[in-house]
Amino acid sequence: MSTIQDIHDATVKGNYKEIMDLVKKAVGEKIPLESIINKALSKAMIEVGDKFGTGELYMPDMLLSAKAMKEAMNYIKPLLKGSEYVAEKGTIVIGTVKGDLHDIGKNLVITMAECQGFKVIDLGIDVDYGTFVKAIKEHSPDIVAFSGLLTTTLANIPDHIKAIEDADLRKKVVLAVGGAPVTRHFADMYSIEIYAPDASGAAKEFLKVVGKK
Repeated sequence: MSTIQDIHDATVKGNYKEIMDLVKKAVGEKIPLESIINKALSKAMIEVGDKFGTGELYMPDMLLSAKAMKEAMNYIKPLLKGSEYVAEKGTIVIGTVKGDLHDIGKNLVITMAECQGFKVIDLGIDVDYGTFVKAIKEHSPDIVAFSGLLTTTLANIPDHIKAIEDADLRKKVVLAVGGAPVTRHFADMYSIEIYAPDASGAAKEFLKVVGKK
């Protein structure tokens, strides 16, 4: 079995204690960083997301896989500087909306997006309207993603969008929304382009957006 397959399997199984040694081994074997990310880590996280979606894996399993991926990326990222690694696919600004303190879903989306080659600006939780606007001006993202777990805080999303519109930035970004109470209907009501029921689906939708540019 190849080292790439070993890294893939360790990520799927959430073996975060073993992943670092496997990545070091791959680097020692002169396996390109791009291959480690795309053929092992990225592929594994998409598989984990799909299995979560079908009920084959549960949230704790997905969190362990995300932890394994992060351990691997923490080692790989410093090596990317000056390498021939493919440029980042795009930039995403993400935050949990004002009034909401939940971040597990947001963090899973970040993990999946980073594994697909995106640069992610994490604004954290309970993010007010102005912070999103400031981040758009500073980072010029391709996508702005709102995360929310509480039905009550979803009512704040139209105000977030209005703040972006008032700053004349709406046409410059693609909006995304996700969270347990969010539906496609909700996204459509406010002309939010991207909706996905889970983190894996969100990453796939992000890739579709940058692929159109």
